[in-house]
Amino acid sequence: MSTPIGSTLSSRDNALNAVRLILAAAVILAHSWTLGGYGSSALKWIGDNSVNGFFALSGFLIAGSRLRNGFGYYLWRRAQRIFPGFWACLVIIAFVFAPLGAAISGQGWNPLDSLAYVVDNASLVIHTRDIGDTLAASPEGENWNRSFWSLMHEFIAYLLCGAALGVAWVRRHLALSAGVVVVTLPIIGWTIGDLDGPAHMINDGLRLLPFFAAGVLAYALKDRIPTSHALAAGSAALVVAAGFTSEMVLNTFTAIPLTYLLLHIGSTWRTSIAASEDVSFGLYIYGYPVQQVLGMVGLGIAPVWVFAFVSLALTYPLALASWRFVEKPAMRLRLPERPTGDLSPADIAASSATLRPGEGTAHQTIALSR
Repeated sequence: MSTPIGSTLSSRDNALNAVRLILAAAVILAHSWTLGGYGSSALKWIGDNSVNGFFALSGFLIAGSRLRNGFGYYLWRRAQRIFPGFWACLVIIAFVFAPLGAAISGQGWNPLDSLAYVVDNASLVIHTRDIGDTLAASPEGENWNRSFWSLMHEFIAYLLCGAALGVAWVRRHLALSAGVVVVTLPIIGWTIGDLDGPAHMINDGLRLLPFFAAGVLAYALKDRIPTSHALAAGSAALVVAAGFTSEMVLNTFTAIPLTYLLLHIGSTWRTSIAASEDVSFGLYIYGYPVQQVLGMVGLGIAPVWVFAFVSLALTYPLALASWRFVEKPAMRLRLPERPTGDLSPADIAASSATLRPGEGTAHQTIALSR
């Protein structure tokens, strides 16, 4: 009889950090074609799939965090996990990468433009994408960090999950509630079609929230879902087939198989990779600006695999510094109390044995830019 994923993931000896690290690296690979000036690629779906995968893992882990904590403490912890690293990256892009880009491009740099970039985007809603003419030499040339777009949707998912799990009926029927979201939101997406302009954010939300909900569904059923190599192989085959079919098929039909595949890998893979240094969030948010600079200096003359490898190698130290000096210290800041406000004693007891692979470290979400 196979072991449920809930049992295997309840130990700190799981590979979820390593899985997220690989997903982050896949995003950097997917961005390489655009930022290196290579043109389009049939492998773009790998980056899309990484976006979806991070939302799935996030839903699984965040559901447990919410069930253990009252809404106020839960929201504080979620804000701690996203905002400090995000704000630091905004500042570094504005006052390190932008001047560097201006120098490479032979353009002037105005510190006030950089300050405006930080202020305009600090809320997670990205209003300003470039900084003066500092991207003039870039093959992409429009955005210092397209990767930021998903963070707003991530925080919206936190808010929706936090509010929903504050309702007693939803907590008692968590699998049903999450399953309804997994099924209905893609249908709504088909119905409204592809929206233009700022309204396209609605399409993005309808794409990503079903994956987050699939993670919540897996959490609700974690003690019933077996670890099966056969099921994992079948899930992988479905995801790959969908990826090479179309973006619509990938984003519409793979929420459950992708969630199962990633959780299976995380629960059965024994590795020390990223066991103590959770750098996937930093790898994602710094990958794009690093690749912008590499594209501007002309590394795109090398094969795309070289461009991707150098991008990863140069981004990793920044990601590690972000984890050690920004993200991890920020997570040490605690509220005076850990309220359970809207949770009943039965709810708390029911969730007390659930996994805790780093309440503050195990739910970063990576998203591929548009």
